[in-house]
Amino acid sequence: MNTDSDLPNDDLYTEKNGEMSEILEGPLFTSDHIASKVSANDEKTSSKENQNIKQNPKGHGDKNERALTFEGLFSAVYLVITQTVIFTSIALYFGLNEVWLGIASSFPMAFQVFQIFAPALIERIPKRKYLLMFFNSGRFLWILLIPFLFSSNRSPKIFVLVFAISQIFAAFSGNIWLSIVSDTIKPERRGKYLGLRNFFVSLATLVSFYLFSLIVDNVKRPYNYMLVIVGAMVASLFSVVSLKPLEEKRAKTTGSLNDLRLVTKDKNFMKLCMAYFAWNFVILIASPFFAYHQLNNIKLPVTYISYSSIAASLLSMVFYTLWGKLSDEFGHKSVLIVGMSIVSITPAIWILMNERDWILAMILDAILSGVGWAAVNLAFVTLPLEAASSSSPMYFAVFSALGGLGGTIGSIIGGFVAQFFNSFDFYIGTFHVYGLQILFLIESVLRYMTIPLFAKVSSKKYVSPATMFTNVISVLSGRHAMRINEENRTDLIIGRKRIDRWW
Repeated sequence: MNTDSDLPNDDLYTEKNGEMSEILEGPLFTSDHIASKVSANDEKTSSKENQNIKQNPKGHGDKNERALTFEGLFSAVYLVITQTVIFTSIALYFGLNEVWLGIASSFPMAFQVFQIFAPALIERIPKRKYLLMFFNSGRFLWILLIPFLFSSNRSPKIFVLVFAISQIFAAFSGNIWLSIVSDTIKPERRGKYLGLRNFFVSLATLVSFYLFSLIVDNVKRPYNYMLVIVGAMVASLFSVVSLKPLEEKRAKTTGSLNDLRLVTKDKNFMKLCMAYFAWNFVILIASPFFAYHQLNNIKLPVTYISYSSIAASLLSMVFYTLWGKLSDEFGHKSVLIVGMSIVSITPAIWILMNERDWILAMILDAILSGVGWAAVNLAFVTLPLEAASSSSPMYFAVFSALGGLGGTIGSIIGGFVAQFFNSFDFYIGTFHVYGLQILFLIESVLRYMTIPLFAKVSSKKYVSPATMFTNVISVLSGRHAMRINEENRTDLIIGRKRIDRWW
């Protein structure tokens, strides 16, 4: 789950982009008629599989969905120490300043470029389940940090090195996971399933984050960080074992270089990739410094910060299932744009995050983040899957790599920008303003500026945010819903009238 106070570094994506990612939330892709033969074959295969599912509703699909869900549950515990205020707290204990924190925060994005090599690896080792288990095992590298917790000479370089290597493993696992989901979960069910999966993942995040926060605040250093890391490693072990029952199809063997050419020639998909690049660039300029501001400037306890994240998680648990249904009904792009519009408000709210008004700021941030990031994380998984012309892993690799590149540049620039803004603070009357809060206001404007880039991406189904809201209200009030915009029309049909949409 993403919140502005605890924004994941894309695994979904990142988470996770996380988003990304992905969230799955990544957590990713309809295009012109590239690879039409492959698409035709996919449709035939899908038709046969749908007939099999009707004949055997309790087939492998349920088993695979359970395995992927349990993997997500246990992985969520590990992601708490890499994508929340817990990560920031451990990083500060190792002596990271604003620049180092920005660099470290860029790793989950930066190493997404390694996903370009994942399709070639999948061709040579088509058992993707075992590949995913192997690369998920890279999380155990965190064990190497435990001895250094008790050393008086803790170097930021040691922390950064271990975290960097673990994120290289995570980059490979992210592409493999998406490839498995693409071939395992039917397109018409992805929104509902991933929404339900993210519900349980949010629950696991909520519980583990609260427990870890209590440990960090109430157990003496460095034993608190040792217990947190050990707990995350135990959960990681269970996440690897939970993949054992997974039954997958054999990965398709197609030329990786040929697939790369197809992806780069897919104009619509590349529009999505470039929009994702811009979004991650903007997000990572400021995201590592929300929690830093709370810990370093306002001096809030980790437990207090966790309350806001828990509230956001509870809201996300409700809205993941809602967004999943709306995504299948109104289109993944529709949900994405609505979610982005919501989360673009949250950085501006942080102008209230000072010693006097931090409670109000955390309440507002929790509400908007819980609702908005649930939509964004979900759509950053489902929309690329839709926009891709085939299930080739190269689509997901290019999407993640470009998103990672954008996030990397944003994080590195953001570190220096944050160091500049954090060097001053001032008062307006009795209202205390920190320099970082000015950066957060700029961040809010930049987020809104990237939304039109996603509006230009073609999708199979799309309605404007206003129309989707009107449909939901109509259904809740017992009225007939409007007809849904299909095949990227530039207008909407309501009853017998045709109107231009505002996007």
